[in-house]
Amino acid sequence: QWYQRRVQEFQTFQHYFKRINLSTMNSLQVCCGEFIRMILFLLNFIFWAAGGAILGIGIFVRVSIGKLPDANVSEDTLNSASVFLIVLGCVVFVIGLLGCCGSLTQNRCMLLLYFTLVTIIFLVEIVLAIIIYVKKDSVEEIFTNEFKDCMSSYYNDTATECKDIVDTFQATLKCCGANSPDDWKEESTNPPPTCCVEAESCTFETAYKDGCVPLIENFVGSNTQYIGFGVLTIAVIQLLGMLFACYLRSFIWKRSTYLDQDSVGLVDKAGKDQPYAL
Repeated sequence: QWYQRRVQEFQTFQHYFKRINLSTMNSLQVCCGEFIRMILFLLNFIFWAAGGAILGIGIFVRVSIGKLPDANVSEDTLNSASVFLIVLGCVVFVIGLLGCCGSLTQNRCMLLLYFTLVTIIFLVEIVLAIIIYVKKDSVEEIFTNEFKDCMSSYYNDTATECKDIVDTFQATLKCCGANSPDDWKEESTNPPPTCCVEAESCTFETAYKDGCVPLIENFVGSNTQYIGFGVLTIAVIQLLGMLFACYLRSFIWKRSTYLDQDSVGLVDKAGKDQPYAL
């Protein structure tokens, strides 16, 4: 009995100091966990609002096709752009909503789903960036060849998509031909109306002097730092979202464990509550 009493005293002291340690850990983790929870909520609230705005713009463009008289793009291009905006808006909206609800309600399942989706998108972006960087010369060559193929089919009544693509590029970027207006001399005696400011009387003398491919290359080259900064910013935000979601999910689990352990009373082997007086 004396030995059992000494073992019980030792277990009581051990449990007491463990509870003190858990209380200290809780007080430190609560401040950090609540701060990260609010940051994650605000971050995803911005994405949720942005996703809703993109979705709204996509729906507006979709229902307004044919009612935009000042648009320099074709209806097929507007249709494709609206579908892209709707899909992008839905993805951003759902991910932002998961992040907001998961951080606000402290739901571990929502946070895990949010972390998984952001991780998948992040990995896909990395793969695409590597492919584009490694094969950037091939991408430029493919784009040039595809543009020239569309120019060859421009006057074909069955190739309406190619005509829409060429007209959209030329009217939007104010360019003519793939590399120069002379590219159209192989297809027609005059360039298309979208090559000129005055579409009714478009000739090679009045056509835009810049080709579409060099114009795009110059734009990308002159804005490389801004494009890189934008991509880096998005990557950092995604990494922060993943780290915050992972930490918050771990914090919720640990806090629930600590609360469960703190609620356990000191019970002896007889089953009676006999807290040891310290």
